[in-house]
Order: sequence, then C-alpha cells, then structure tokens
Amino acid sequence: MAVQITIIGLGEIGTSLGLALKYQKETILRVGSDIHKYAEQNALSADAIDRIEHNLFNAIQDADIVFLTIPTDEVEAVMKLIGNDLKEDCVVFETGFAKAAAKRWASQYLKTPSNFAGLYAAINPAWLNETSNEYHSAHEDLFKNGTLFISSTADTAPSVVKLASDLASLIGSFSAFCDPEELDGFIASIFNMPYLMGNVILNTARRQNSWREVRKMGGKTFSEMTQSAAMQPDREQYGKFLLENRENTLHMIHEFMFTLKEFRDAIQENDEAALKTLLKNCGEDREKWLQEYQSGEWRHERETNMQTPTTGDFFGQLFLGGLARKKKK
Repeated sequence: MAVQITIIGLGEIGTSLGLALKYQKETILRVGSDIHKYAEQNALSADAIDRIEHNLFNAIQDADIVFLTIPTDEVEAVMKLIGNDLKEDCVVFETGFAKAAAKRWASQYLKTPSNFAGLYAAINPAWLNETSNEYHSAHEDLFKNGTLFISSTADTAPSVVKLASDLASLIGSFSAFCDPEELDGFIASIFNMPYLMGNVILNTARRQNSWREVRKMGGKTFSEMTQSAAMQPDREQYGKFLLENRENTLHMIHEFMFTLKEFRDAIQENDEAALKTLLKNCGEDREKWLQEYQSGEWRHERETNMQTPTTGDFFGQLFLGGLARKKKK
C-alpha cells in the first residue's frame, strides 16, 4: 500500500515537490489541497499530484506525511485546524519564512510535535534568475543541485530528521542542518531584506513629486528591483513573516542602513575612489557568490549529499520504524 503524502499549498514549492516525486507512484500517493481550486487543477494537470482533496480534513485524514507549503501567515491557523486530526505518527514539514514561530506553533497545535521539522529549499541554480510566478513557475527539477535546509531541535525525533535528509536526496538536493533560530537568520538575509528593499525602492520613488512623470519611464532595472513588491509571502496578514522573524530582520535593516551610509558618504563627499571601491567590491562579491552557488564549492563544509535511497528504503526502513512495511501486513 502506498504511503500518502499530502501537500497543502500548490504554489511553486508545493507543485514542484509533487513533480519531483512523480516517478515514485508505486510507493507514494500524492494528495494535493489548496485554497484556490485552479491551483489544484493546475497541479493535477501537470501530474504533480494524484488526487485533489479540497477539504483539508479529507486531505490529511490518511496522510503519513504532510507538507505545509503555504504562505507564512496561514501556517498557524492550518496547524491549529488540522493538528488534532492528524494520525499519531504523521510527520509534518513546513516551508515558510519563520522557523522559530513554526516550531512554536507545532508545539502548541500538533498531536505529536516531535514529528515536525521546518524546511527551506534553496533552489536549482538553473532557475535562480527565473521570474517567480507562484502558480506557473513550478519545475520537476526545481530542487536539483540545490540545498534543503532542515530545521530541527533536540525535541525533534531523529527519524524525522533522517526522513527529511533522505527526502532531499530523493528530490536531488543536498542537505544542511540547523536550528530554527539560525535558519531564521539566514532567511532574514537572503529573503527578507531583498523583499523589503524592493518595497522601499518603489515606495521611495512613488512618494516623489516627480512620480507622475517618472512612472512613464518603465526602466528595466527599476522593474527588476521592485518585483518583490508584487510577491506576497503572506496572503492576508501582510508582513507577518517579517514580524515573526523580527529580531533578525531588524538586525539586517540596521546593517543595511550602515552600508547605505557608506555609499551616501562617498557620494556626498564626492569621493570617487571610495565609491569606485565600494561598487567594485560589490560586483566582485556577487560574481563570486554566483559562481559558488552554481558550483556548490562550499558543500563539503556543512552539507551532506547522502547516497540516493530507493523509495523502498526511504519509506520502508526510515519512516518511523518501518511504516510502509507495517501497512503491508
């Protein structure tokens, strides 16, 4: 009997996850659920899921693993809603942008909090520069050669951490391990700050008296830099993911203001040499980061790429002491 994986939230991450697992149909039943019915139909048509269950309780009723690939402001409400109806041994993974908060919510609402872990997927370098579209930028290889960051604590069951690590190998990713607070710090740097800056740049330009004319220019750089203003990691409570990761986000804002002051001072003092050095260093640092990300040179430092498990090993031997074998009896 197949192990049921329920994916709640069928945007870019949820649909890509289903696509990455589509070759395991003999051992995995992929059930999908989303607040938007068109997202469910899109995932089904793309062969990212095997069955739609729009009703959340029906979707998780027989689930062995649940993925919450939903906006951060919905995670607490969904955990609270389904927590008592999950099977005792069900594992829950969450992919939002506030890991310490998600761990706290799991402790409050899930039937077995030790069966919870947070995940953050650093994607395939090949898709790094693609314009993101929540329901139309899913790819079967979105996670290939990327890194799956696994967030756990001392209370997390070792079998759940192992399951997450082997899941990473199954979808073509490397694994990296950290605690929720550490991962929140990473997210503040790599996601929260770019998101904020896009909004700040747009808001700054829009508030100028010249905006009525400036808006007609349609600059490509301006469009690219402000793209994040159209992204909403929260569906209704805008900014909740920033507030739930408040200290790390504030730290990055302070660091940004300090760095921006360096640029301002160089321009204000007409210091061509200082400005040139700042810009040159930034260009070189970005090029170095991009090369390292694409080549994965740092992987030997903290990440692991375990030998890809067979799905029989993955679900039979690793999942909570042999769940798949128990189902066959």
